[in-house]
Amino acid sequence: AMVACYPGHGTGYVRHIDNPNGDGRCVTCIYYLNRDWDINVHGGLLQIFPENRSEVANIEPLFDRLLIFWSDRRNPHEVKPAFATR
Repeated sequence: AMVACYPGHGTGYVRHIDNPNGDGRCVTCIYYLNRDWDINVHGGLLQIFPENRSEVANIEPLFDRLLIFWSDRRNPHEVKPAFATR
């Protein structure tokens, strides 16, 4: 398990896969605890690019949202810059 708090300041994550090496991790779970988050002010949009699909899933980091997705090549994803601690 990993628990994290990120600083903001325009930081994000480039497109990546959480488990590119097959280390045994199967799923990624994200639970958002940031109250009163405004995507237009604070940023931090999560984008998932499902393998073999042309669609992009745009997911706002809303309070009490639980996200679960496969950690392997099926779900490359990135986090757009965030401007507040989350």
